[in-house]
Amino acid sequence: MDAGDDDDEVCRIVDEVIAYIDATGIDYYVGPFETTIEGDYDKCMDIVKNCQLVGAKAGCGHMMTYVKIDYRADGDVMSTEHKVGKYHPTDEEFAPKAEMSVA
Repeated sequence: MDAGDDDDEVCRIVDEVIAYIDATGIDYYVGPFETTIEGDYDKCMDIVKNCQLVGAKAGCGHMMTYVKIDYRADGDVMSTEHKVGKYHPTDEEFAPKAEMSVA
């Protein structure tokens, strides 16, 4: 089997997992080595668990899942948009919101 075939299969499975994340309606950001999800702790943990199930159903026989949790006791944590949006000015997700004008 060609190494490119393996890469294509990994990408196919990752695409299925990303499609699942998208379907949850949660805020997420796909990076080259990880996908960030943002939201309620319990909902995020359910999504992480289900990502493994979706990957397995798609044909992944073995996977490792690493989770980083950003928690702030006194309120919301800094969003992905705030952290990296300025580096992705052409991404629709991070595009400046049009200001409302009054006629």
